[in-house]
Amino acid sequence: MEPVSPAAEAAGAGEAPCAGPAPDRYPVFSTGWLACASALFAALPVDQDSAVRVRLRLTDAPRGTADTVEIAADLATGGLRFRAGAGAERPGLAFTLTRADARTLLLGGQEERTRLFEHGGLRLEGAFLFLFFLDRVLEQDVSGALAELRLRTADPPPSRPPHRDRGGTDGDGEEAAAVRAAAEALPRTVAALRAELGRTTPGAQLYVGHAPSGTAVSAAFGDARPGVPFTRRSRPIWYCCSKTVGAVAIGRLWERGLVDPTRPVAEYLPWFAGEGRERITLYHLLTHTTPVPMALDPLHGVFAAPVGIRREQVRTMRIPPGEPGQRINYAPWWAWFLLAEVVRAVDGRDYERFAAEEVLAPCAMSDTRMVLTSGEYRAEKDRLPLIHITGGAFPAQATHWYATEAACTRPIHGLNMRGPVRDLGRLFEALSRGGAGSAGRILRPQTAAAMTARHRVGLTDPFGNADWGLGFRVESRHLGDAYTAFSRHASVRAFGHYGLWTSLAFADPDAGLVVALHLNGKTMQDEHRERTLSICDAVYTDLGLA
Repeated sequence: MEPVSPAAEAAGAGEAPCAGPAPDRYPVFSTGWLACASALFAALPVDQDSAVRVRLRLTDAPRGTADTVEIAADLATGGLRFRAGAGAERPGLAFTLTRADARTLLLGGQEERTRLFEHGGLRLEGAFLFLFFLDRVLEQDVSGALAELRLRTADPPPSRPPHRDRGGTDGDGEEAAAVRAAAEALPRTVAALRAELGRTTPGAQLYVGHAPSGTAVSAAFGDARPGVPFTRRSRPIWYCCSKTVGAVAIGRLWERGLVDPTRPVAEYLPWFAGEGRERITLYHLLTHTTPVPMALDPLHGVFAAPVGIRREQVRTMRIPPGEPGQRINYAPWWAWFLLAEVVRAVDGRDYERFAAEEVLAPCAMSDTRMVLTSGEYRAEKDRLPLIHITGGAFPAQATHWYATEAACTRPIHGLNMRGPVRDLGRLFEALSRGGAGSAGRILRPQTAAAMTARHRVGLTDPFGNADWGLGFRVESRHLGDAYTAFSRHASVRAFGHYGLWTSLAFADPDAGLVVALHLNGKTMQDEHRERTLSICDAVYTDLGLA
């Protein structure tokens, strides 16, 4: 146990903590530390009704410190409230971690927090999306209370100099010409996109292809990261739009007779059998209808850990009671991890090679990478687009989530592909042509139609998800405005995917239209939905399709 100063003992006995000028240091999560944290944050209000509740369960709490701590985080004010023990209310985020990792989570730098998810020693349950906005609160520390608390903490995390991005130059003549051409072809679209620059996003990439009119627009706007302009060749992360490539990979195996979507996953991966896992089929994975809630994704806390650690987490996961297929349970990581394992098991090639050779190459997606090599990462790391947390009362915050070397060079199946959205558009153009890519066929027409047809019908969730194909979101505006996926003008045959409130891609076969969009500002769901609908509605209007 770390030594406790007389001032810390006095704080535990009831004297005012953090009152003197001397920086008395308290063991993290001791009574004195919790009292000091409460005193330092007392000036920042916290709305207990809307605050995100974070529970920290420590695996190695020494005597004299709390083994469970709950934090109420007000994402609107930056206020935090700390208390020992577990409350009755279910937390929005629940961590199981070492005390050192908990100290880094609260008091470390943004890059250090990101790397906590790379070593495999962390467990997380809950709404992962809250983590991005909590991270902004911790990083910006609007009142300076966290900085003071760090000074009052015994053995704080080692400080590191702040990350500095290399300065960039303004877009070159070709990039500026591409923006002008986009504005000429799609004036309302570019105006709607520009309205978001500096407000909900620092930068963007846009691709629009309309076969009937011959319109083809590819342009980049704003900054990819501080001081670095977005270009058409920049490689933003696609987040869950990456899942569409995995879906096509399964479709290729299906039409070759190597897999059957209705069969249990365990038939292809015997190690996955047991504890109810044998009830899960490929169909359930592709339609996100397993009994496992998103909050219990077993890879929440290890999404960027070595593959062996993730495989063991999935192999030993417990399936909650309930029949598959009864409700939407979106699977951010574990479902596509399994699909990647199935590809490897039945084809012999690893998922990254299979997808690159069988999907990316036929679509001429030459600038897209399933993962970056270490050499590519080191050559590009100062130019890779960063996600910025935006919206609310605070300034935009550049983050390094999924941008560290481990996260870029280890496959995070169904999530961390990087490439220009022009390449993502090429994939959807191939699908809209019945599987014919510009450099080869990725699917037969019947398979492409089956993958993008409605399979999950009538189920909805609070995130606006509704009808679904085999790995693809299907336009559901007929179910109400809340379930409009791509545009208020899109046909019901439109199909595509979202990418964690940043990316979007879809094809509308009835209109002969493909749109791919990346906004590197991540804002809350409702605001993100409104901005993408505004931009995509404008595409239809500009092309005379509204």
